[in-house]
Amino acid sequence: MSNIIKIVAVLRAKAGHEKAVKEALLACVEDSRKEQGCTFYDLHSDRSDPQRFVFVEGWKDMAAIDHHKTTAHYLAMGKAVEDLLEHREVLMLDELSL
Repeated sequence: MSNIIKIVAVLRAKAGHEKAVKEALLACVEDSRKEQGCTFYDLHSDRSDPQRFVFVEGWKDMAAIDHHKTTAHYLAMGKAVEDLLEHREVLMLDELSL
């Protein structure tokens, strides 16, 4: 079992705002990957739905996640997309073992 906390964030851009949302989300990736406690931070686009973007993230612990939410790049991303999203869902996951 992995102790890494995984986050899956599904964001749906409002129609016509896909490019702006993509650019704002991408702007957060590089700096997030450099954060202490980040094990991976990957942004995906949905092949069947160009309005949907999915972050898959791995974090060492809740302190790392809490810190991430206070960083300039995370806050800038949130501000840039706040009026451009139709839907947002964030799942915080713990891996289960058999």
